[in-house]
Amino acid sequence: MTLDLRSCTNADCMNCKKPQREEFTESGICKLTTSVLDNLPVRCVGSWATEKIYRLTQYFGIFAKGMSKAWVGLNYIEICSGPGRCTIRETGEEIDGTPLAILNSQYFQFINKAVFIDNSVSAIDTLNMRITKLGKSHSRAVYGDYRDIMSLERALSGMNTTLLTLAFIDPTDCSVPFETIKYLKRKFSRIDVIFNFAYGTDMIRNIRRAIENPQYPVRKKYDLFFGNKEFLSHPDTIKIKDSSPENKNLANAFLKEYKKNLDNIGLKFSAEKYVKNYYWLLFASGHKTGLKFWNESQKIGPDDQREFHFED
Repeated sequence: MTLDLRSCTNADCMNCKKPQREEFTESGICKLTTSVLDNLPVRCVGSWATEKIYRLTQYFGIFAKGMSKAWVGLNYIEICSGPGRCTIRETGEEIDGTPLAILNSQYFQFINKAVFIDNSVSAIDTLNMRITKLGKSHSRAVYGDYRDIMSLERALSGMNTTLLTLAFIDPTDCSVPFETIKYLKRKFSRIDVIFNFAYGTDMIRNIRRAIENPQYPVRKKYDLFFGNKEFLSHPDTIKIKDSSPENKNLANAFLKEYKKNLDNIGLKFSAEKYVKNYYWLLFASGHKTGLKFWNESQKIGPDDQREFHFED
């Protein structure tokens, strides 16, 4: 599937390093640069964003087309949507973010309703202006906080919960409580989830200290992320920490545990893809067809090279 992100060069992008980004962005949205296409705000992202968008849209196409005849309608939910356009800080390239990539997909015609959620009012207002320009009347961007179930309940009000649903959750760190995943599974009994498991940008940097010191600031965040307080203090977890200097081994153990937790709530078919050593895109479904579609959609990488998938 050809992916057209309406790429262009944004000459105003300052290619910010981390200290500058903290000064020149708010909720990831650049304060200095606007879109070349529509003069609306853009989100500052890393170069790996293109692969993420590619892998999401590859699955979306197979999901929407493949299930459209089996269901009277389909839902799409995106959490941490952003404003819809991005600039890649390393190069100054401007591209569509995940919301516009989905909305502009030829397969979006099969979606009954789409809701894009963010906790930035600026991002929501901007994305709604872009949605209006596209004429996608069955789509909306709404305020919501993934740490607040009532906030999500308000954001998702009016959606037909009996429809097959795809949810994409794209945080920048491991701060989405597992209770949020459980809530989505309860509300939409037939749901596929694609989740940004931020091991490289968060967990791999902090996890060892979080295990060693229960008072370490991110310890509570990780406990909520996993949905229990036992895992980080479990003897097997401590054994992995003590026996291996590689934080990535810990991250692999945590991914395995997280997938076990997904299985326990009915999302038993799961798989993951590395995205440039920054995070895993973790897929989970309650039905084997979802996993079949995911594996099929990921056979060709963003560089048009066939990738091998090995069954467990």
